[in-house]
Amino acid sequence: MKPTLFLFAILLFVLIATPTLAQIADTTTHITQSVQADSLHTATNDLGYVEDDFAPGIFGAIILLIVFILVCIGAGIVLTIVGLVAAFALVSFGILSTSILVGLHQKSFAKGFKTLLVITSTLGGLVCGGVGLGILNTFLYWWDIGTSVFIGSICGMLAGFAFGILAYYIIQRFVMFFKQKFNLSTALIEEHKL
Repeated sequence: MKPTLFLFAILLFVLIATPTLAQIADTTTHITQSVQADSLHTATNDLGYVEDDFAPGIFGAIILLIVFILVCIGAGIVLTIVGLVAAFALVSFGILSTSILVGLHQKSFAKGFKTLLVITSTLGGLVCGGVGLGILNTFLYWWDIGTSVFIGSICGMLAGFAFGILAYYIIQRFVMFFKQKFNLSTALIEEHKL
């Protein structure tokens, strides 16, 4: 089956490529070449307009393609820098090493992941709560700035801790759901011998 498919592909390529590569130039149109003062070659046809082979649509498409490539390269660089800074922050604050040590001590990947999730969400809540209430206090003038940042940090830390535990259990339920679906599909495949 494969040799016939290979021969069919070669035959299809030959039939498509031959007419396009073997066309001869149209000899019914007389094109005269003239050289202008700036030595650019242009062709003038019988109707009197100059053909200079400039296609602004293709030029615009090439410019758009180059801009798209540069934007993708820039986005890749930014995402790489953000990932490296996040990894550096996790390592420098000891969050990653703490969660790895907890996972090794408890002999459970899930415990280490839970530790990582709870610590990062607690610290994130601490920063977001302090900054958020500090900004809100500049507009509403409830307390002085130190008190508002302290209260916001404490509330944000408690909210981040609760969010970390809740997110861990939600992720755990999703993993169990997909694990059951995967086991169900493998059991069906083995049962029907697909």
